[in-house]
Order: sequence, then structure tokens, then C-alpha cells
Amino acid sequence: MSQRAQDPTAPDVKASVSSSSSPSPSNATASNTYSATSDRITDEQSPTEAFKDLSTRFAEVGEYISYYLAAKADALKVTVRNIGVMAVLGVLGLLGGGAFVITAVVLLERGIAGALGALFGGRWWLGEIVASILYLALLAGGVWFGMKKLTGTSRERTAKKYEQRRQQQRAKFGTDVEQRAQSPGK
Repeated sequence: MSQRAQDPTAPDVKASVSSSSSPSPSNATASNTYSATSDRITDEQSPTEAFKDLSTRFAEVGEYISYYLAAKADALKVTVRNIGVMAVLGVLGLLGGGAFVITAVVLLERGIAGALGALFGGRWWLGEIVASILYLALLAGGVWFGMKKLTGTSRERTAKKYEQRRQQQRAKFGTDVEQRAQSPGK
């Protein structure tokens, strides 16, 4: 039998424990109390001491869970704060970039209008009107060309998609939707 005392109700343990293996009452009390160095519950503990130790363990686990949740909450707060900072920086960058582009376009337009005004013999108002008409024509042409390209590409992609489906229908059924629509009785 081992040197430490065992639970007398445990299987394969004799009901009487020898006096040499049982600790003295003063040692049993000292060894049964919870301390930072002892993390085992021994068989010498009384049920009261075991429940006291269990309540201490539950308090410890509760503190660890609270610590974990607090750490997760703080990590979430940092993530939200970082997202907010990045969003603000993005908006400021967008505004700054937009202001830069607008300023550059205005200066370019004024320069071209001034050059045209000088070509028209000092008629600055005529230079500004001609430059504005040219810019609006370029803008309208760019929008028209872009929309034409966008809708043409989309139309081609859609036509290709449905042609592939008709090919799959012919391979699988021997006919496609258009052929079936022309001769529904077959």
C-alpha cells in the first residue's frame, strides 16, 4: 500500500488503514488546505474541506473566464477603433484626392481658356466659352464611348452565355429551346 492515505471506500482498498500510513491530524489539516503550491485534492480531505477547495477552484475558473472575456472585449474594441480610424483616413484621403483632382482640372481649364482668349485677340470671355464647350464635348464623348463599350461587352457576354446553354441543350436533348419553339410537336 502507498504511503499516503486512500479513500477507504475506493475499490481494492482495505477498510482499515494502518496508523503508519495515516498522517497526523496536524499534518492532515496543513496538507488539506488549498495553497498556491498544492494543486491536487488529496484523499485525506474531509468533504467540508473538499467543498471549500472546490469553491476556491470555481472562483479561480470564474476569474479566468472573466479575464478571457475581458481580453476578447478589449480586442474587439481595438478592432472597431482601428476600423473607425481607417474609415476616417479613407474619407479624408478621398476628399483630399478629390480636391486635388478638381483643383488640377480647374487650373488646366483656366489655362486653356486663357490661351484661347489670347488667340482670340484678348477676348477672354470667348476663350472661356470655347474651352467650356470643348470640355463638355470631351466629357459627353467619353461617357458615350464608355457606355457603348460597357453595354456592348455585356451584350456579347450574355449572348455567349445563352449560346453555350443552347449547345448543352442540343447535346443533352437533341434539340435546343429555339428549335423546340419553331416546331413544338416534335
